[in-house]
Amino acid sequence: MSSHDPALIAFDPNDDLGATPRDKKQYTTFVTERSIAAPRTAAFAELCSYIDEATDGPIVDGVTGPHGLGACFPFSVDEPTLGKLELIEEVISFEPPWRRVYEITGAPVAMYQATTVFTDQGQSCLMAWSVLVDPLPGVASDWFLAASERVLEVAADEVKTRAENHRIVPRRYRRRAS
Repeated sequence: MSSHDPALIAFDPNDDLGATPRDKKQYTTFVTERSIAAPRTAAFAELCSYIDEATDGPIVDGVTGPHGLGACFPFSVDEPTLGKLELIEEVISFEPPWRRVYEITGAPVAMYQATTVFTDQGQSCLMAWSVLVDPLPGVASDWFLAASERVLEVAADEVKTRAENHRIVPRRYRRRAS
């Protein structure tokens, strides 16, 4: 088979790609930051602990452990018109104790991805938690987006409080005993 076989080409090579403007995606984003008076290793461990407790832990462990790449955490939310939504948070990047990226499926959005990043600030750290959403047309995603932003704020406050109060000693991101 030739490398010029039309079956292997995803576009017509004669097309002038970029000649016609395409509609720009309208993503929704929100970010929350917390300065945490604790080392990033402790804050990252608290984030993982909080996720375990909020979701009852992973139903699928990640490649490198319970929170690693590919880990899946189920949870549900009650939506006023749709009822109970069964959602899955899947880890798509895991770089302890610096960064965790996940996406949520089952939500009334076309795409939901979030990144939590920790940076050192001497003996403290900065946690930045950002969300990128491709909402559905109209108002179908509005309730979920508003609820997501509130949950993100509460979770960020909880991670900060736990890390600063040294509620746990970092467990190297292991699941707690059942």
